[in-house]
Amino acid sequence: MGAEVIQEVSRGIRFTCNKEILYKVVYNSRLITRILAPLISFQCHSEKYLYNQATQNIDWTELISLNQTFTIITNVNNSKINNSLYAGQILKDAICDQFRKKYNERPNFKTRDGDVVLSLYIHENWATISLDITGISLHKRGYRTVSNTAPMQETLAAAIIKLSSWKGEKPLYDIMCGSGTLLAEALMFYSNIPAGYLRKDEHIRLMPDFDMDLWETVKNESNKHIRECPKGLIFGSDMDNESIEFTKTNLRNLPFGENIELNVSPFQELPKIENRIIVCNPPYGVRMMESRIKGLYNDLGDFLKQNCPHSEAYILFGKPELIPELRLRVHWKKTLMNGDIETKLAKVILR
Repeated sequence: MGAEVIQEVSRGIRFTCNKEILYKVVYNSRLITRILAPLISFQCHSEKYLYNQATQNIDWTELISLNQTFTIITNVNNSKINNSLYAGQILKDAICDQFRKKYNERPNFKTRDGDVVLSLYIHENWATISLDITGISLHKRGYRTVSNTAPMQETLAAAIIKLSSWKGEKPLYDIMCGSGTLLAEALMFYSNIPAGYLRKDEHIRLMPDFDMDLWETVKNESNKHIRECPKGLIFGSDMDNESIEFTKTNLRNLPFGENIELNVSPFQELPKIENRIIVCNPPYGVRMMESRIKGLYNDLGDFLKQNCPHSEAYILFGKPELIPELRLRVHWKKTLMNGDIETKLAKVILR
């Protein structure tokens, strides 16, 4: 999108850009979860030093006003300060004490969804305090208003669509669509619908140098590239009728969502699916007996081999040890994180 990548780090990438490109990243990026603007970084071996750095080297009154609330998201690991809640409390005290000294009052703190969201990350005694530019996780697109249990995160679904290299040259089918996250992300990708199209992104408007005219220009320019998704390009099915109703509801929130064809059916009873891109996220045994889950993956492998000639399948395995139960040759496997859970995306080429 025009940003300059400085380095890859354990939590993502560091990049630099101008304000216009930053707005493009916020509005369009499908894979990023959060965008943090570092305010200060320092070696941190004690609670007192954390407090002093946060009090003396950042003017919080330029970032937060008295009538705003603020939230702190804290993560610590392998450091002398080893309690996230305690570290967050120290930063909160530093901010409030600075306000009291200047105004004799302080802004209110909220444990979540504050007007201003800050990030405190301490790794191997190196602390970074950042401003969370959007204040919410960017996986929240805004289209999912109903869902079944433990739906796939939107950024993970977007990564699967990207790794499939699908661009609409052949139909795409999710044969276990659940509440429709993979289908929605495929639709948004094909139709160039920005990831932030339905998201309000109100927190970015609270940045001290926010430019409303530029923000609206970036959004309008991005929206000009939206194109129609034709009928007969994206399909979904699930054995659970309620899941299909959830999918319909969610897809209606997106442009052209009505053009995705849905039906209620277990994958074993689907007709032949030829020359398609198949994506799916099968259940992996949280609520199923081991023998049943293995049987499900055996059936899935048989279905793909017998009913899906000249197709490619991209299957997310919540438990990588289940891959052999497919009983098919896997072309490649890639590691993807589903929150804190390591999963494997497997590609299968069907002759």
